Amino acid sequence: MGAATETSKIYDFVHIPGVEAVQLTATDGETYTSKKFKKIYGAVVCSNYDTDAHINATISGQTVTINWAGQTDQLCTLMIFGAK
Repeated sequence: MGAATETSKIYDFVHIPGVEAVQLTATDGETYTSKKFKKIYGAVVCSNYDTDAHINATISGQTVTINWAGQTDQLCTLMIFGAK
């Protein structure tokens, strides 16, 4: 799978050290690479739509994979907790 498309730069408005936030248009299995952190310790992802599809995030280094039960090109919000 490819990279998720960044829709909105929420991280420009989140001035909390250790937190990065971004809105993405994502398909099941697509990834997002952190622009703020070299090491990600946790991630929270949620759908911006009322859907019954299960969504979660898998972390590897500074990359998050969006696992979204077969969804295609849906808007979601991703919050990442990490360190530089």
